[in-house]
Amino acid sequence: MMSLVLSCAAFFAPAANAATPSLSAVIQAGYERYPQRPLSEAVRSEGTAVRRQASSLLAGDPAVMLRHENDSYIDDNGFRQWEGGLELPLWLPGQREQRRQVATATDNEAEGIQRLQHWRVAGEVRELVWSLRIAAASLALSDQGLSSAEVLENDVAKRYRAGELARTDLILAQKEVLTRKTERVSAASHYDSLLQQYQAWTGLSELPADIRERAAEASIIADNHPALEAARRSASRARAQRDQVRTEKRANPLLTLGGKSERAESGLSYDTAMIVAINLPLGTRAQSAVRTAQAERNLTEAAIELAQVRRDLENDLIRAAADQRKTSQELALAQQQSALAGEGLRLTRRGFELGESDLFTLLQARAQALAAERDLRLRRLELGRATARFNQALGVIPE
Repeated sequence: MMSLVLSCAAFFAPAANAATPSLSAVIQAGYERYPQRPLSEAVRSEGTAVRRQASSLLAGDPAVMLRHENDSYIDDNGFRQWEGGLELPLWLPGQREQRRQVATATDNEAEGIQRLQHWRVAGEVRELVWSLRIAAASLALSDQGLSSAEVLENDVAKRYRAGELARTDLILAQKEVLTRKTERVSAASHYDSLLQQYQAWTGLSELPADIRERAAEASIIADNHPALEAARRSASRARAQRDQVRTEKRANPLLTLGGKSERAESGLSYDTAMIVAINLPLGTRAQSAVRTAQAERNLTEAAIELAQVRRDLENDLIRAAADQRKTSQELALAQQQSALAGEGLRLTRRGFELGESDLFTLLQARAQALAAERDLRLRRLELGRATARFNQALGVIPE
């Protein structure tokens, strides 16, 4: 239990401790443990492989060709022929350059994926640390409410023993203490659960020093938004692959270099000759149509995904901006409510001390004041979280 109190204290403490990480450092720590992180490196490796392939002298693997002919099973006159060579796949015009463009697009896609993942982790960390901040505030308020209830219980017990209050008043005060204890147990459990999740996600035991953010001045989704940029780069890669398929509508030519040795019949010497052959596939529309259609489909799907991402981002920004405005208005109302509830509690407590009001009325006023104070403090925190969500929707990553 003490560890929870210390953690709450650390969460609200100013950034004086050098060991306390910044929000950007926490996001980076979360990214280091992000399960999908290897994806960008895998895509980058794919781009490297395509570039290495395009730098090769040959368009494919060379092959050894060996052929032998004889008349042993026909008239057996001693005809023998040996032929061997090396088959070398040649590049089509523009094919190597097209594959280099695919490699470049793949590298760009890997960078886009990496930035997209960093942005997603930033959103997860933002939500988690603000949930921790709100849970810590709820726990602190529960401690405050319990302490106040115990003070009231002691006062009621003294007045009961002095004969000034009835037994029912003492029971009411004791029930209030139990209620506050129950609330504190729930608040402590919730905070402890979030703290363990924070440690599992980031590998850190220290909480960020300051998570407050200034609202970004932008009001529209920028073209360099991480999610939009990642989708755009994915579409660029699909376009490069489509162009590659268009370039490779027929199979690669084969250059054969070799030799041939033969004799017409037994007793004659072997004649030898060098072989240079070129195999030029003609290519037909029917054979390349399937690959072309598949590449066009992939490009269409990537373009649709890009449009859908932009639409989703715009909707998220609209909701985040509306939530920020609503939370700001609710905070102003909570400030008024807290002031009124505090004044009402002060007057009711004074009346109870003078014997002008009963304990039940005091407990009601006290509950209203605690609820108003809780609402005010949480509204302030929720406004900070709403600002963080607004920045997240805009694609802003804390640095």
